[in-house]
Amino acid sequence: MLNVEIQPEPTIVEFVRYNQWANQQLMTVCMNLNKDLLTADIRGTAGSILETFGHILHAEAGFLNRIHGTDPQPAFNKWEDDPSLEQMATFAVQVGEAFLETIKRVSPTDNVHEENNGWKFDYQARLIFMSLAYHGIAHRTDITTFLNSHGVTLPELDVWGYQETYPDRFQAKLIKVASD
Repeated sequence: MLNVEIQPEPTIVEFVRYNQWANQQLMTVCMNLNKDLLTADIRGTAGSILETFGHILHAEAGFLNRIHGTDPQPAFNKWEDDPSLEQMATFAVQVGEAFLETIKRVSPTDNVHEENNGWKFDYQARLIFMSLAYHGIAHRTDITTFLNSHGVTLPELDVWGYQETYPDRFQAKLIKVASD
């Protein structure tokens, strides 16, 4: 792929930023939880909260690998060493920044080529960009559903919560009017 900077489509930029923001918001809440909640198995999901965050970040780095053939590497040695949530949060920032750089250099319609033993797969990069948003939302929902069932108070992690955090990005203006 060419290494030329392009003007990425604003919605894709916001999806990448939203994903990074939502990961960080939820990780921040989880950093204040006890170890029992962080390591409890969440049936039907990627595992515990820690395992799920590891899965999310490992997949996000893997998405970048599909595009570039390389991916960001965490500062901790190996995923098998059970990194802390703080270490994962640092890596999440690194992966989010790499995604923002990627969308400046890779057009959504650029071809991504993968091959393995006995198969080849070509598709547009926008499939990866869409996967980032979908995958993150799906697994953060697993975590928030579990935490809600344990009475943990959570911030609004949907796009409206994101918009409320960054209203200028959406030219959002709320004006309260007096009712008669």
